[in-house]
Amino acid sequence: MTEIVFAIGLLMGLTLNALLLATLFFPPFRIWPTPKPGTWQSITFWTLFRGGMLFAFILGLLDWNAVPLLDATRFIFGVPLFVIGFGITVLGYFNLGLGNTYCGSDGLVTGGLYHISRNPQYTFSIMGLIGLSIFANSYLTIAQSFVMACVYVLMALTEEAWLEREYGDTYKAYCRATARFLDIPALFGMKQKPRVEDAG
Repeated sequence: MTEIVFAIGLLMGLTLNALLLATLFFPPFRIWPTPKPGTWQSITFWTLFRGGMLFAFILGLLDWNAVPLLDATRFIFGVPLFVIGFGITVLGYFNLGLGNTYCGSDGLVTGGLYHISRNPQYTFSIMGLIGLSIFANSYLTIAQSFVMACVYVLMALTEEAWLEREYGDTYKAYCRATARFLDIPALFGMKQKPRVEDAG
């Protein structure tokens, strides 16, 4: 059962990575950001993405502590990374707004979490997957989490051209002021960055 779940989850994740790479290198093909809901791109992307993430969590349970990689101290690091990572991801949905989350053009958000990262949801989701991999103590979970972490990285890269088309110079200024994934000095208030006005 565990091997079947792993095979399906891995296939979904790898397929999505391949489609994102096609989006990145062979425009105008585009799987992300998806066109309007109901299109084949939207249905395909969200099915593969949600399935791949779901299977990562299921594998964490099915293959729990299957290999002697780490002892119980893994919870000291893994659980906080998991909780903080996915907790901040959820906060990011409220910061970004439902429309923008689902590929709308509701205005360029540059405040809140988006002051320290152009992609805080992706960044902290990867952190959450690292936490899951640590405390699950499972090769299969590590493999599935890695594949899904690659999905997040490619999502960040593929959407940049789309955002530039949507928001033009405002987005370019935002890119110059804000790190793609995480600006550590800005996170700790050690770096002053120019204010970028939201486009609405």
